[in-house]
Amino acid sequence: MKLTTATIILTLFTWISCQAQENRFELGLGVFPNFSIGIVTNDGSVPGEVESGFQDIEIAKPSISSSVFVEYKLNDKSIVGLGMGYQNNGSRTKKTDLVYGIDPITGNPISDPSLPTQGEFRYNHHNVEIPIYYKHMLGDKFFVLIGTSSVINISNTQTSIQYFADDSKEKNTEEDKSTEFRRFNISGNIGFGLDYLNTDKLSLFVFPYFQYGILGISKSASLNRNFLSIGISTGIRF
Repeated sequence: MKLTTATIILTLFTWISCQAQENRFELGLGVFPNFSIGIVTNDGSVPGEVESGFQDIEIAKPSISSSVFVEYKLNDKSIVGLGMGYQNNGSRTKKTDLVYGIDPITGNPISDPSLPTQGEFRYNHHNVEIPIYYKHMLGDKFFVLIGTSSVINISNTQTSIQYFADDSKEKNTEEDKSTEFRRFNISGNIGFGLDYLNTDKLSLFVFPYFQYGILGISKSASLNRNFLSIGISTGIRF
């Protein structure tokens, strides 16, 4: 038994030593600035015109995510990776004119400098993301990446923004309690990229990247949202 254990340990250390000598492992840091939006889904209980109304007013918002990761080189063409980081997604509404009443004489909206003239909402979902992926090299610099992410929802906020006639604005951010948000989700990820700088010590990369949430962000909402994020991922490996 002791001989078997010693053999396993020796084999493991020999394998790790070989991988280190062959530089099969790389650590990295990535940043993913993107535009995200919730793709509206209907369970059939909400009238189509209501669904269309939400689709008309909701638009993509700027978001940013980042992660640290480790990659393992299977061979010259195949690489697998595992990471962990912060993910932000959500959506916003279009800026909407606010009308408080109509002047019966002029027929124009009643204006009051103390009241906002326009408003919008921004919805943010803050998550921990654990991506796992396969990367296939196309030559020495280009690659295709496909994978999936486990997404753990940490918090959700909504921000109301009011715009006034004097170009000032007011923001108010609070916890979003509009639904029971799903704690665990999963996304499909795909990208096509370029290692645009390679040295003996580091590599710099950039690629268009797409993420799509497989499950709706709400556990039970009749009008749910599946998040979609599209942007440019960039970072460093060393």
